[in-house]
Amino acid sequence: MAWIKTYETKDRKRGKPVKTYRVIWKETERDDYGLPIPVDPTNPEGRKRTRNRQESFATREDAEARRDELNAAKHIGQTSALAEQRKAGDLPFGYYAQAWIESQQVKVAQGRLKQRTLGDYEKVVRRYLLEPFGSKAVASIGPRDCEDFLTSLVRKQSRQNGGAPIKAATVKHAWGTLRRVMRYAMQHGAITSNPTERVDFGGKRATGDREKFQHHPLTAQQVAEVSAALAGKAGGLPAYPVYALMVEFLAYSGLRASENAGLEISDLEFTTGPETTRCVVHVRRTKDRKSGDWLTTTPKSRKSVRKVPVPPWLAEKLRVHAAAHPRADEPTAPLWPSRKNGGGYRAAGERYAVPLDWSQPLAMGTFYDTILKPALEAVGLPASRPATADAPAQQGVRLHDLRHTFAVMQLMAGVHFMQVSRWMGHSTFTLTLDTYGDWIPKEDGGALNNLPEPTLAEPIPSPEPSNVVPMFGQ
Repeated sequence: MAWIKTYETKDRKRGKPVKTYRVIWKETERDDYGLPIPVDPTNPEGRKRTRNRQESFATREDAEARRDELNAAKHIGQTSALAEQRKAGDLPFGYYAQAWIESQQVKVAQGRLKQRTLGDYEKVVRRYLLEPFGSKAVASIGPRDCEDFLTSLVRKQSRQNGGAPIKAATVKHAWGTLRRVMRYAMQHGAITSNPTERVDFGGKRATGDREKFQHHPLTAQQVAEVSAALAGKAGGLPAYPVYALMVEFLAYSGLRASENAGLEISDLEFTTGPETTRCVVHVRRTKDRKSGDWLTTTPKSRKSVRKVPVPPWLAEKLRVHAAAHPRADEPTAPLWPSRKNGGGYRAAGERYAVPLDWSQPLAMGTFYDTILKPALEAVGLPASRPATADAPAQQGVRLHDLRHTFAVMQLMAGVHFMQVSRWMGHSTFTLTLDTYGDWIPKEDGGALNNLPEPTLAEPIPSPEPSNVVPMFGQ
């Protein structure tokens, strides 16, 4: 039950103290539930406790409206069905968050949800939802609580972007996850309605306010310079010829990082002619490392399962690489090697090449941080780095920009955008146009409107003067 208390503030108006009105109510909480939920066998629902909460209002009318809203939400009848609903509503938000995540494993098993997508949901719950809602009884979470969460979220500072507000896409993802958990709680009888549905929030921005994402595609010369640095021929870096070849491969095939990590020996199809070697790359799977384990799944979309041809000069390099592969006779062996543990620095700080590990795929994120970043900076290219105590965040060349490099070079060479879209595995042709339209040459398809004048197959007899309708009402 909520009630109102009136307090006099130190402020005065017309010689009288200004009053404030506090709405006070009791709220049920349970032990803080994380992911996974720590379950006590003797009390699986957690320890129940109550605490007072309060909100201040400048007018009694606003306070009474809030009090009535809380009392209506807390009203419970005497039937057994309502008693069960109250018991379910007393369970904390963290309980339903964990249960919802576990329920999504069914979709993963049925192929309706990717495991890495479920992993992203769990990260969002941990990072954004458990702190404000984890121990709160799910039935006590109202629209005002959701609005407060949304307000704090849009003001939250990004650790990766120099203290700037987190991206709109992150806000949308966190809000969408909250809606899904609350919908799950409603489906299981804990709440009668989803409070997020009563909050006015849209993920779209106003027309003209959306900033266009800036890609950093490399030129062919820059790709060659980075490859030379990785091969130990420039920049004074340790020599990794296999990674030099891999960077060229990424820039001239357009594969995503997870698709590249998922490549196996059997995914290269060679055709050797009298003068040239041809190679087609079969993109069949992706591999990502989650919590130390490798997760193999299908590519991003149905059209991402594809065949990508590479230039003849690159095909010949890949043929030599595949022939010299220590596990060349194993079709399922990883195409690109990882590195063995042991760092890459001597005691004096001098870098050295770490022996390769051909037993497992290459973790592409680690490759970017430890191998590609130094190579980019050695040839004068900026690398993306998060903010530190001494320097702001820097938006530079990312690993994904090698994929953009492929698209830009192909389009500027005159390859039709629909063919580029197929090679890149985009879900739609319009996605390719929206992303790379600025790089399509103007002369591709005709820069001028030179459509011919329409003509008749047969002449029409001239009408009588009385039947002619003047133009422009003359």
